[in-house]
Amino acid sequence: MNLRVAMLAGAAALYALAGSPTPDNPGWAEIAILLLLLAAIPWQKPRGIWVAPMALLLAYGATVPLLVGTLAGAAPADILRDMIGFAALAMPLLFAPLFTDNRARAILLAMLCGTGIAFAGRYLAATSTPVLGAIGMMGGDPGLLYLANSPAVAFAATWLLLHGCFGETRGTRAALCIALAVIPILAMAGMMQRATLVLLACAWSALFLRACVFQPRRALALAGVLAAALLVMWEPVGNLVANLYGKTLAVGWNARGAEFTALLAQFEGHPLRAVFGAGWGSYLKSPAVGDTWVRFSHALLTATLWKAGVIGLVLACAGLGALVVDACRRLRADAPMLLALAVPLIPALFLYGSYKSFCFGLLLLGLAVLIGQTGPRGVNQTPQFQPAAS
Repeated sequence: MNLRVAMLAGAAALYALAGSPTPDNPGWAEIAILLLLLAAIPWQKPRGIWVAPMALLLAYGATVPLLVGTLAGAAPADILRDMIGFAALAMPLLFAPLFTDNRARAILLAMLCGTGIAFAGRYLAATSTPVLGAIGMMGGDPGLLYLANSPAVAFAATWLLLHGCFGETRGTRAALCIALAVIPILAMAGMMQRATLVLLACAWSALFLRACVFQPRRALALAGVLAAALLVMWEPVGNLVANLYGKTLAVGWNARGAEFTALLAQFEGHPLRAVFGAGWGSYLKSPAVGDTWVRFSHALLTATLWKAGVIGLVLACAGLGALVVDACRRLRADAPMLLALAVPLIPALFLYGSYKSFCFGLLLLGLAVLIGQTGPRGVNQTPQFQPAAS
């Protein structure tokens, strides 16, 4: 099992350093990642309330949308790309049996944080402007810009910041976590990830209010550090807020509602398509990208409705809902970890097209296996990974 975990970690490392969330032209890195993933599969059945509904979703997605897309004459390459994106949902089923001990779960946490930091660093290095000047702007290699949209970037920013502020009891490690969190936060700010930044701010504020009650001395220290940071960084922070507000005034929700309306319009007069979907490889003229024909929509749930129909959407809600419920049960005492998993998951479900990636599969795997622990007097402490309850 340790060798398989190492292979999965190797695939994540190669992905972080040389891969891309949704590559247009897969190359040697993607082939190597795929081979490592296939070699890492333990071929064992995991346990959990989410296993049966997720298995049903994957069985349905591997058959009905494939058949519908093939009969509709979709290009084989388009069908294959859709199925590869859908395969990210299989990560919990395929790899959860590997993570039954403390060490393996710690490695998974390192995979998620390491991938997020690496993607954020690559994005920042690719921008043609200085780091602070890049806030609210985009420049550099267009092929690397969407690295900052990765769910792993949002996870790394959230867990490192919340763990450093509210979980870690050792001052040096807490400071290191907060310092490392700056890298993915800057990347998300540079890409103007409004929803993710707002969710991150809400998560921090919620835990700060809780700390005011249970850890008042820590809350007072955090308030002082925050005030000092705002004093030093007032101008760039003000520019970021102004740019976020200006983008919201200019583009609103980026026509997500119009895209959903266009998606529903293709079902009019086609009840079977509404039930079973348009199939893998189908295209849609999306108002969210200037009425360009695209093969995806900007949310996992709307994409599932479009490609797999009402049946696929119901199965997706059941499988992902069971996964979230199970994670909430295990992580109810570890708020930083739970929120770190939730912050990238919510945009992927409802707003962003970040669900078609290997790092989204790692995020779902984290939902399935990561476990937290409560410290003294019910205050969250450093997450300690324990074997899953039978």
